[in-house]
Amino acid sequence: MTKSHEVYAIKYSTREAVCSDHFYGAADPHENYSMPMDYYIWLIKAGDQVIVVDTGFNEAVAAERKRNFLRCPASVLGKLGVDPASVPLVVITHMHYDHLGNLDKFPNATFVVQEEEMAFWTGKYASKPHFLHHITTDDVVHLVKENFKGRVQFVNGSKAILPGVTVHKAGGHSAGLQIVEVQTEKGTVVLASDATHYYKNINEDRPFWVVTHLPQMYDAFELVKSLADSPELIIPGHDPLVMERFPAASDELEGIVVRIA
Repeated sequence: MTKSHEVYAIKYSTREAVCSDHFYGAADPHENYSMPMDYYIWLIKAGDQVIVVDTGFNEAVAAERKRNFLRCPASVLGKLGVDPASVPLVVITHMHYDHLGNLDKFPNATFVVQEEEMAFWTGKYASKPHFLHHITTDDVVHLVKENFKGRVQFVNGSKAILPGVTVHKAGGHSAGLQIVEVQTEKGTVVLASDATHYYKNINEDRPFWVVTHLPQMYDAFELVKSLADSPELIIPGHDPLVMERFPAASDELEGIVVRIA
């Protein structure tokens, strides 16, 4: 029987931005209203099953990139009854700097990555300035070393990694971006990660400005919508509205963790 999972979003950093920062193509000078960006990792739980989705970045990277660092995302897991050192499975949606840091906090995890994502970041285009800007090289090297230890689980397309949890390659934003489909009591939740940074990207069919393959980015919107049981169960990767649309996991975690399902 497929298990029904709980899903949480953990906010760990933020930055100021304006609307025109978040769309592909020429900036519209009229879209200059404030549109901040939040940074999240996600937790999936079903009984003693635990999956962490993405691992965020650390304080040093935040300072380097001028992000407002609020907390180490791994440190919040303990408040949800999860010891990072005991997490068995971590899904890496893609290898950009804000999704791949803190791997050392998960010393016993297997990391789930799309084959094409790893191939891209160890291939000939990774050093090109447009792409290189979006990674922390030490994090990529760390994951490569984990592979040599047998601790990377490669996926090529779609795969059920546990009952009720399936990853799907989406591409577009990065070569091997993957999204996570989760069966919950509310219905099928899709952790879209950067397939859609904001609700506005997918709702208005307007891709984010960081693009590896534009047609795949449009296809990713359709994939996300086809999997979720309702638009309310599509969870974008960086939208502050996530913290408003879902309830806090507890009074103590108000403004830090929301329960999606």
